[in-house]
Amino acid sequence: MKIFSALLLTALLIPVTARSETASGETEWMGEARQWSVGFVGEKPSYCRLVWNDELGKTVEFRQSLDSVIWLVSKDGWDIPKGTTTKVTLVGYSGTKAVPAEFFDSKTLRILTASDKTGVAQIKKILKNSFIGTPDMELDFAGNEGSWVVPLSRLQQMYTSYVNCLNRLVPANQISPVSDKTQPF
Repeated sequence: MKIFSALLLTALLIPVTARSETASGETEWMGEARQWSVGFVGEKPSYCRLVWNDELGKTVEFRQSLDSVIWLVSKDGWDIPKGTTTKVTLVGYSGTKAVPAEFFDSKTLRILTASDKTGVAQIKKILKNSFIGTPDMELDFAGNEGSWVVPLSRLQQMYTSYVNCLNRLVPANQISPVSDKTQPF
């Protein structure tokens, strides 16, 4: 049993590479652990994907490029009409907040925490707090979809993979603004 557990743990922590996704072009997967994956998409503009897949048809994805970040929720079986807008209630460590969501594709909603730079900052704050350890977040949908529990508490293991992905977004001749090391000067 110990050998099986060790093999299972090893399989969960081994980075996965070169798996493709048709919905968003080619994704080079850089790491995977506990239902979370980090991948790099090299199309223009390039971006990093941080994806939670519950393996039962639900996914939550954060896509971050150098100048933007978006938050997507998807479910197999959804058939969202184009132009749909709705509300999603976020229940987490910082309280409860209803936020708008809009059609992204027929199976996906884009969560809009706020407009422009404020929304980007809010999503980045959720990610940052998750990497340093936060409780899971619950998503309550306005329609008849049941609540989802997004396991943000499992995200800590993906920090290094995510930082490595973000560093790939920076052109080779620039110093990266993203680092997991501190500088005394």
